[in-house]
Amino acid sequence: MIFQTESQTIGAEELLRHVEAFLSEEQPRRQSLIRYYQGRQGVRKGPIAQGRPNNQLVSNYARYITEVHTSYFLGQPPTLTFERRRTQERAGRALAEASFHPLLYAAARDMSICGEGYLLTYLTPKGPRLARLDPLETFMLTSGVRQEPAAAVRVSRARPASIQGELYLPGERLPWEINRKKLTFGAAEKLPFSGLTVTRFCNNLDRTGDFEPVCSLLDAYNLLLSGAMDDMQSVANAFLALYGMMGTTQRDIEQANRSRVLCLSENGKAEFVVKNLSPEAIQLLKDTIKRDLLSITMTPDLQDEAFAGNISGVALEYKLWGIEQARSAKEQGFSGGLYHIVGLFFQALSLLGSEVGGWCAARFYKNLPQDITRICENLQRLGDTVSRRTKLELLPFVTDPQDEERRILDEQQKGV
Repeated sequence: MIFQTESQTIGAEELLRHVEAFLSEEQPRRQSLIRYYQGRQGVRKGPIAQGRPNNQLVSNYARYITEVHTSYFLGQPPTLTFERRRTQERAGRALAEASFHPLLYAAARDMSICGEGYLLTYLTPKGPRLARLDPLETFMLTSGVRQEPAAAVRVSRARPASIQGELYLPGERLPWEINRKKLTFGAAEKLPFSGLTVTRFCNNLDRTGDFEPVCSLLDAYNLLLSGAMDDMQSVANAFLALYGMMGTTQRDIEQANRSRVLCLSENGKAEFVVKNLSPEAIQLLKDTIKRDLLSITMTPDLQDEAFAGNISGVALEYKLWGIEQARSAKEQGFSGGLYHIVGLFFQALSLLGSEVGGWCAARFYKNLPQDITRICENLQRLGDTVSRRTKLELLPFVTDPQDEERRILDEQQKGV
């Protein structure tokens, strides 16, 4: 059985190759990244000497990097402005009922970890809804020079004997099953959408996670931290060396432990044999690794005292220059998926009898503390240089400039 999309032909043998490649290559990669995010990657020390402490300390900078990037990008939800007032009201209500913003944030977190995030749009009697698809189970098939999404595949169950899943094509869904290296399709289910109902969000052009480039540095940091703790614990288990005391017996040692007194011979000497530790060298290496992993991932160090001080806007922008470049890449990879979901909601609402349509504009915000008083003062100084609509769009507490303009006009007409 072969299925034809607008730009690609998908057959059973080809889909089988894609599923096997996903399960053998891409899924293990994503599982590894999720373990890093959860702090369960372990510390790779190699063989441990008998009696040697084996601390497994994990400083979860992977989670820190993901949470900072995701919160900076979508901590303040984007606003959607529609061409028509009726569309603004109906589509806005439908998106809110579908938990649009929380699920967008979940997809953004997935793409920060794995490089890609997925949302499924489906229709219920109460209206269109969204669901998060696990990146460990989902991947996209692309085609053409621009690598546009042609189909989506979900592996719903993977067992040694059989593998089951679904193939999502524009307007339909097909169950499939793999038995003995042979893939067979089930009956196709028609969907009330003309487009692909699975939306992919890409973290960047390479579709890599935010902390993926520094996994080796994360391992090195945890190894250094665990090794330093092993050494500290080894000091507590230091050996007592006795010089010129060859006649010492176990009974003498036990007596010394009880009395805390050692009786030494005339040329006798006692000292503990410990490993020399250099806290300064360890701290320097920790700081170096931390600085490198934050620099490479373009993540600001929120422990920097400058962030807590009253620094100028230019200085703050300079410190956030790196994460701003990462945010811009996220926005470019996120906007297409967001508009795709809006288009699917338009189709669903039209089927339910609502007249919706026209253009839609999305605006993203940096999730930063705002000095609202200073912003208002600066906008007031502009006077008539810019329009009232532009001023409303620049106010951080105005989430819907179009609706705010209507409120202003209503108040002026009522003489309020």
